Amino acid sequence: MIAIAMLFVAVGCKKKIEDVSSVVTASYPEIVINGSQFVSMPVGGTFVDAGSTAYDSLTKEYSLQPISVTNDIDPTTPGFYTVQYTYKNMYGYTSTGTRFVLVTDINDSLDYSGVYNRTSNNSPMNVTKIAAGLYKTDNVGGVLLPSAYAITAYFGQLDDSTLVVPIQPTAAGDMYCTNSKVMASSSDTVISWIVRNASFGTALRSFSHQ
Repeated sequence: MIAIAMLFVAVGCKKKIEDVSSVVTASYPEIVINGSQFVSMPVGGTFVDAGSTAYDSLTKEYSLQPISVTNDIDPTTPGFYTVQYTYKNMYGYTSTGTRFVLVTDINDSLDYSGVYNRTSNNSPMNVTKIAAGLYKTDNVGGVLLPSAYAITAYFGQLDDSTLVVPIQPTAAGDMYCTNSKVMASSSDTVISWIVRNASFGTALRSFSHQ
C-alpha cells in the first residue's frame, strides 16, 4: 500500500511539471512613423498617408503588418487630427503610433519663425516653421535656460489669431496647451498659451518677438 501511494505521488508531480507554460518576456512592437510625425494639409485637400513600419525585438520581426489604421481627419474643418497605427506581435502585445495632421487654410507665405522672449523672465523660445501653419518650439513653457524643462512641442495656426497645441508626447509626458493665441502687429508678434502638464503651473505664458 505504501509503494502504491509513492507511485501516485511521483506520477502526479511529473504531470504538474509537464503542464507548466513557458514564460514570455513582455515585448511591444517598436513603431516608426514614415516621414514627419507632424504634417499640414490645406482645407479641402486630400491626405496622403506615408504609413508606418514596426519591429519586434523579441521575435526579430521587421515586417509586422498593422492590425488597424484609423484616422479622424475632417478635411473641411481646420484643426489638429490624428492617424493611429496599431501593431500586435505573435504573443498578443500591442503598440500604437500616432501621426498628427493639421488641417488649415493659413497661407503658406505666412511665417512666424524667430526667437520669442517670455515677457515675465525674458527667457528665449525658438519657433520654427515646419509647413503651412505648422510650427515647432523648443521651450514651450518659457523656462529659464538651461533646464530639463525646456520642452519641444508642436503647434498649428487655425486662423488670424487662434493657435492649437494638441495633446502630444513630450520629454515631460503628454502635454497640450489651452488659451493659445497669436497677435501680430507692425511692431511685434505675441504668442501666448497655458501649458497643461503636471510639471508646469496654470499661468498664462506670453512670448514677444520684435
